This record gives sequence, C-alpha cells and structure tokens, in this order.
Amino acid sequence: MRPTTSLKSGLHLMAATTALVVVFAGSAYAVDGNAVAARLKGVYSEYGATLEYSNVESSGSTIVLKDTKVSGKDGKDSFKVGDVTLSDVADADAGGFKIGLITVPDVDYTSTEEGKGRVIVQGISMEGVTLPPENSTDPLAQVLQFEKTEIKHISVSEKGKEALALDDISGTRSPISATAPVNFTSNIGNFKADLSEVEDPKTKDALKALGYETLSGKFDMGGTWNMTDGRINVEKMNVTFNDAGALGIKLDLAGITPDFLKSAKEATKKVEGKPDDAQAMAMLGLMQQLSFTGASIRFDDGSLTNKALDYAAKQQGMKRDDLVNQGKAILPMMAAQLGNAEFAQALGTAVSAYLDSPKNIEIKAAPGKSVPFAIIAAGGMADPKSLIKTLGVTVNANQ
Repeated sequence: MRPTTSLKSGLHLMAATTALVVVFAGSAYAVDGNAVAARLKGVYSEYGATLEYSNVESSGSTIVLKDTKVSGKDGKDSFKVGDVTLSDVADADAGGFKIGLITVPDVDYTSTEEGKGRVIVQGISMEGVTLPPENSTDPLAQVLQFEKTEIKHISVSEKGKEALALDDISGTRSPISATAPVNFTSNIGNFKADLSEVEDPKTKDALKALGYETLSGKFDMGGTWNMTDGRINVEKMNVTFNDAGALGIKLDLAGITPDFLKSAKEATKKVEGKPDDAQAMAMLGLMQQLSFTGASIRFDDGSLTNKALDYAAKQQGMKRDDLVNQGKAILPMMAAQLGNAEFAQALGTAVSAYLDSPKNIEIKAAPGKSVPFAIIAAGGMADPKSLIKTLGVTVNANQ
C-alpha cells in the first residue's frame, strides 16, 4: 500500500462523502424541497466542492434529491451518488427543523488517476439531525447537531487489491447545550490494512520479518465538550492493533468555543492557496487562544516490543539481552540532556523496567492548572527544557 497514491482517491472520496452527509444534515426545509436543494448546493460549495441533482421530489415529511452527483475542488473526482433521502423532516423551535434520518446510497467509485484506485462506501446514514434557522446569530448554529452517524463499510483498493477496509464506523453526540457538556463518541469496529505494498525496501523487509504485512484492529474515542469555556476533554482515543498492542491517547484543552470554530473556519479560507509559512502563522495565531489542561499517551504491549527487539538485535548481529543492556546504558546520558535530573531518573527507570518486561509505558502531562498556549510557545522558544516542569510531565512503566 502506498499512502501517497493508493489511498489518495479513497481519502478524497471519504472526505467528499462525509461532507455530503454533513451538508444534508444541516440544510433541510420540510415544507419546500426546492429550497432545501438550493441551500444544499450553496452550503456544499463552502467545502470547495460542487453538488448537482436532476430534480427534487417531496412527499409529506420526505425529501429526495434525485440522481445526485458531487465533485471535488476544481471539478475533480466527480462521481454519482444517486438518490439522497431526508426522512421525517419537521419544524423545530425558532424556525429550525428536525430531520429524523438521512440516507445516502452506497458508493462505488473508481478514480481516473494513475493507479485506478477504487473506493466502496456502504451503509451511510445520519440520525436525529437538528437544523438551526438559516442566518441564525446563535453560536449553536455554527455547530452541526446530530445524534448518530453510521457507515457500515469502506473499502479502498488499487489495481484490484484491497489496501484498506473499515467496518462499523459510527459516531454519537448528545444534544448541544450551553449549560451542560456535550458527550461524543467515535468508533471503528474493525479495520484492516495491507502493508505488503510498502515501497521502501527496508520498511517492507521489517514488516515482513515482524509479521505485520497485514495490520488489523479497532478504534474507540469518547469525550465531552463544554461550550461555555470551550473545554474539550478527549477521555479516550484508543487504537488496538491485533497481535501488536494498544495505543491510548487522552487530551484536555480549553478555548474551543463556537466563536473559535468560526474564527478557524474564516482563517482557513483566508490562507487557502497561500504559502505554507502563511498557513502556519495563521494556525499559530489560532492556537494562542487555547489553553492546555492535560494529555497522556500510553502503549500497552501485545507482543510488538519483543518482536521489535529481536529484529533489531538480529540486524545488528547482537543478542537481545546485550541490545537491551546497551540501550539501558545509553539512556541516562540521553536523558541528562533534558536538563531535569528528576525527570531524567524517572525516564531511565521507566524505560529500563519496560525493556526488561514489556507490559505498558505511559507519558503524562498534568500541569497544576491550565497553561495558555502562548506561554507554552514562549517557553518552547526561550527554554524548551522548562516545558517538562511547566507541563508537569511524568513517565511510568508497567503500572
């Protein structure tokens, strides 16, 4: 599998399909199907794409866009979607609307680009969509509101060989409220990636030796978002790799309010097409509005570490125990360069314990109080070593 070529068309299609569901979820008028279609076309264009359809059919609370076709930016990656259905459309508070169910036909798309990548997307739906009034000044109108989204299956292939498969993709979200945190989840029941076509010879040989020419597993994420202070707490973001291990990430930030999201969207439009440094400066400006509350990254071993150590020792013509002891001897010297003796000792102890008996290892940042990103950026430029203390970084193993 070649990330830059074999998945290019697939990622484009997945992004376009996701945008399509989002747009349909946020633009329905139960009483006027043509108004729905006109608004859909306008909103979809904000994603840098084009939405077309042959005609609109309305029947009671159901609206159908016939022979829908979407295309990416500059008209590229055009593909037919079919009849998109919005069911149980009804009036909501203050002139908004409620959409019970949105269904998008299965997609089977083959790229015209070199490589002839093929993408199949099946079982696309979104439930419990709430649409705020058009042109609303309410900050809630800036955030898509839904209860559940689902995609049953995604398959990405190149030259007739499946490179990536995703099954049972879903997301849920509790009602958005200015007075209570919003709960959200995102899951992939199963994924499978074929790594046998990796181009780099050394990487390919390593994957084969480790037994990871095919990688499978699952993904689970969940957390909360508070509109008032923009605090988003990703309580879990876990990727489980079968016969390898599990990577767990937690992240706690503040400042991601509806106004911030609006500013981010406007800033993205302003720098589109500009040099990378201009885009980086815009991103840095946005980051100054956020605060860091905490984060952690943890790896629970499931045989990967021992396989990797055995492979590395063989490559260097050493015994595994000798390789481990060499690493444990070098680590204190490397850790000393961090300029924090206490952390260096803790790091050396944790890594040594993990190498002796790989179970789990975790790096955590937990400052006493939220730290503005402006302070983190300033500290990083003036004295990077100070960030260990500022962010309250610790490391532990086998706990």
